[in-house]
Amino acid sequence: MAAHMSAILDGVGVERAARRFAAPQQYVQGPGVFDKLGAIVAEHGARPVVVIDADIVELLGARLTASMESAPLAHQVVPYRGPVTRGHIAATVDRVATGFGDVIVGVGGGKALDVAKGVAHRLERPMISVPTTASNDGPTASIYALYDDEGRLSELGRLPSNPAAVVVDTEVIANAPIRFLVSGIGDALSKKFEARSCARGRGVTTQGTRPLIIGEVIADGCSRVLLRDGVAAIRDVVGGRVTAEVEAVVEAVILLSGIGYENGGLSIAHCMTRGLQVGRGSSKHLHGFHVAYGLLVQLALENDPEVDRREIRDFLTEVGLPTSLADLDMPSPTSEEIAALGAAAAAAPHVANTWVDASAARIAAAIDDVEREAASDGI
Repeated sequence: MAAHMSAILDGVGVERAARRFAAPQQYVQGPGVFDKLGAIVAEHGARPVVVIDADIVELLGARLTASMESAPLAHQVVPYRGPVTRGHIAATVDRVATGFGDVIVGVGGGKALDVAKGVAHRLERPMISVPTTASNDGPTASIYALYDDEGRLSELGRLPSNPAAVVVDTEVIANAPIRFLVSGIGDALSKKFEARSCARGRGVTTQGTRPLIIGEVIADGCSRVLLRDGVAAIRDVVGGRVTAEVEAVVEAVILLSGIGYENGGLSIAHCMTRGLQVGRGSSKHLHGFHVAYGLLVQLALENDPEVDRREIRDFLTEVGLPTSLADLDMPSPTSEEIAALGAAAAAAPHVANTWVDASAARIAAAIDDVEREAASDGI
């Protein structure tokens, strides 16, 4: 699909080409909605296959069965544990029993959802996304990540359309380790600035078209919600409460961020994840922590006087996100390490989605700026 849209762009010129909107068909959020999953699934199929993270079967398995049986739906549960590779997706497809799989349901974290997307793609069936953490906006997206045997991101798969439904139980989300919600905030906060960068330059979205206005508008709203309610939401989740602020931040992380990036585009903040995924120390941190640091690098690179970089740094610090490579367990980075991070970012596909020079040397210089600002903050 992206290749087709790129061909359209090439044919008529980037600013005159058709632009494309993407979003899940249905989004349901609230405390206890996991128990309504069967009724939601029944709108899309009669014999679902549920790919569920093996680590949460004990926690949610009985509720899943009760919900499906109340619909009532004959269903097959496929616990999943392992990497997301083409081979593992094919093996999961082979486990689907005859007569089942008119709709594929993914329950769990990113790997379970990506495998469910891959299975749905291979079987040409609709997919329903049921995240149990709010660590990023992947649950709403058509894209799923594929890795090689060494655990490195190798390619992106894409469903023909976004999930048929996204079901987000905020009580389940709030019971997950707090680092996941913190990561989600880091991933989502960047979307305003990435969509802005893409629109200012000649960037394209993940669909291969120029961004629609709605992407930037929603990404901006996402940022406003996070800056307003993010600190309170973290405090409330730690305190075991699902409050209006928690509901707002979960929606921002999963829905607003997802629509914002698919229709607004990604930029340097996400390019930075390419190096941080494999960097000394930084590789063990969640995606949203990488993106949060990458956002600071993007803002330093662009050096836009309209952006209050201090406000962003202070917010990241308050919610527990990194503002230096030391915060990502890469203390005292060498010039070679910084150059390697710059080179990896400059080689990422979204690097063209900005209006400034984004060469490897310029990105490395921006990393140096971020490190100096962090050191100054610590004085």
